[in-house]
Amino acid sequence: MLMSRRHFLGLSALVTIQAIRSPATFAIQSDEVNRYRLVLKPEQKHWFDEAEDPIELWGFNVSELRLEQGKPVSIEVVNRLPVPTSVHWHGLRIPNNMDGVSGLTQQPIPAGGSFIYEFTPKDAGTFWAHSHHQTYEQLARGLYIPLIVEETPQQSFNQDITLTFDDWRINQQGQLDLETIGDLREWAHGGRVGNLITTNRELAPNYELYRGQPIRLRLINVANARIFQLQLPEAEVALIAKDGQPLRTPVSQSEPLILAPAERYDLVIHCDGDTSNRLSIGEIGRDEVIDIVTFDVLDADEDSSKVFIALPVNPLPAQPLGEPVVRHSITMSGGAMGSLRQATFKGEELSIDELIQQRQIWAFNGVANMPKEPIFTVNSGEVVEITLINDTRWPHSMHLHGHHFLADLNRYPEGAWHDTLVMASGEEARIRFVADAAGDWLIHCHMIEHQAGGMVSWFRVTA
Repeated sequence: MLMSRRHFLGLSALVTIQAIRSPATFAIQSDEVNRYRLVLKPEQKHWFDEAEDPIELWGFNVSELRLEQGKPVSIEVVNRLPVPTSVHWHGLRIPNNMDGVSGLTQQPIPAGGSFIYEFTPKDAGTFWAHSHHQTYEQLARGLYIPLIVEETPQQSFNQDITLTFDDWRINQQGQLDLETIGDLREWAHGGRVGNLITTNRELAPNYELYRGQPIRLRLINVANARIFQLQLPEAEVALIAKDGQPLRTPVSQSEPLILAPAERYDLVIHCDGDTSNRLSIGEIGRDEVIDIVTFDVLDADEDSSKVFIALPVNPLPAQPLGEPVVRHSITMSGGAMGSLRQATFKGEELSIDELIQQRQIWAFNGVANMPKEPIFTVNSGEVVEITLINDTRWPHSMHLHGHHFLADLNRYPEGAWHDTLVMASGEEARIRFVADAAGDWLIHCHMIEHQAGGMVSWFRVTA
């Protein structure tokens, strides 16, 4: 079933499309290193009637990238887009000069150019890769892929399905709305939210699940700013990992799951004889629940002998126990209905009106956008504690580059490690981590318009 543009406009209902594909990785294996070639290029999608003009997006030449834990990789990124870009390996603990942040860890890859990223994935789990140059535009145009690092040895799942959730702003002509990208009013509020939701870049794809078998679902929010509230399948579901890091014990999950921009969860789902033949994951909206992925539940040809056991832990730095060497507080301010009246931008103290002229409307500790000096410096191996204070009217999805941390927010599973967490308006949280690889690392809001509008800083780890 295809959708006409007429039926779509005004946020149409989603349609079911069979979309089961084997992800491509284009790896060239050798005894020492796995080599990959990723091409960033224009992409076309027929989400509506095939007779309509295709929707013009940007993307990668592969639908998913799978790496091996502990196996060195060399990834050549070829830029066939008309603009410079870069690739950030979100959640991976890798050398700082491979982190992919243009202007901080590398120069952007020019149009027609290429760059080789070389690293060894330390942690197995669910991650993703995306542009970190003019991100508010390039992410909105689709420049991302899911990135899976497989455990060694591989775990006992009969099925392993990745689900990337995104939203897109489609205009009255049935095309990606480029004119509103960079709208300062959206930057000052909740960020850019689309009017069409996709899963794995398709409209409500359908997958087959089999009864009596442990099934792994990897959920990734790749949207610019939408916080998904997900209604999970009516089956036995447990959370087994957050942001790529296994939970100490699986946590049963029957309530809706909050998935903020850049967050990931791994689930294990068991379908028994009482499970319905039709399951779904739905986005809970104001007035209704919209199915964004569906599942047909089938009987297996034979009983599965596989039993799920908690995932093996990754080799993270030691627990951040004891007295922190660095204690730091970061207060988020600004945005619509906020109290920000002035802030420092590029070394100058500017009024709110002057900040708006510079498209800066958010701040950390009274500083809008990247300061000249790091917010703190710490030696590798030392314990850091940061108190995050959301003194704004909006939620923020805070992301730390190059590190995972523990947080004292009790809505998350106990003991969960994060590289991203969402904070509600007025909320305060303490995060702790052990400083890892040397280099200059970002901390920012992953509501990408908030980052572009000033909510970003950096810290330095010395060897």
